[in-house]
Amino acid sequence: MDTITTSVSGPLLRTEAATRQGPNHPVNQDSHFSDPASGLFTVADGMGGHRDGDLASQATVQAVSQLVSLPATGLDNRLIALESAISHVNKALYADYLSAPEQDVSGATSLSLIVEGTHASCIWAGDSRLYLLRQQHLFLISEDHADAAGRLTSAIGIGENITFGRRTLELMPGDVFILCTDGLLKGMDETMLVNMAAEGTFGLADRLVARSVAGGSSDDITVITVWADTYGRTG
Repeated sequence: MDTITTSVSGPLLRTEAATRQGPNHPVNQDSHFSDPASGLFTVADGMGGHRDGDLASQATVQAVSQLVSLPATGLDNRLIALESAISHVNKALYADYLSAPEQDVSGATSLSLIVEGTHASCIWAGDSRLYLLRQQHLFLISEDHADAAGRLTSAIGIGENITFGRRTLELMPGDVFILCTDGLLKGMDETMLVNMAAEGTFGLADRLVARSVAGGSSDDITVITVWADTYGRTG
């Protein structure tokens, strides 16, 4: 899927999304949402080995997607609303677990990106990632919420409260953001990611998923690419 939108106060945004269900999974536990008109993008990954991860990721993405209907109130207020929406899902999922702990938790990791004006902010919980490709250099913007053994230390639905990671940066023309669930890096490395992005951004989401599958990833994979081509008028 390829979508383009323009803004009078920020960059022209182009976005693509691709997802693929792992061959050994009964359902795709990843969910995603993209709305370039509002500059809102999110991925969520249901926690493997636990109950109803697909429903947890869907609930998270649905809650985030409803924020596009809110009136424009500035980046800070949108970030507060985003955290509130995800926290509400977290409380609901954890309350379900407390009511029947023998049924195990239902949880998901999540990462959301908001692009507004000349700035971009991301909020995440878990190990879904946000990369920035800027002038042929790749930067990992998020930081995995995981311990040395790879166990998640923050995710949606696993505790009464949720710990978010947050980061805001100033945009530059040509910036490319890559949102992905952890399945992507199970079949390729960051060097491959840079090299493929250098080949061109059109079709990048599909190409990254295909490369990860060819590299042996058997997990669900979701990728959203967002790039800022040019800046619109400021008046």
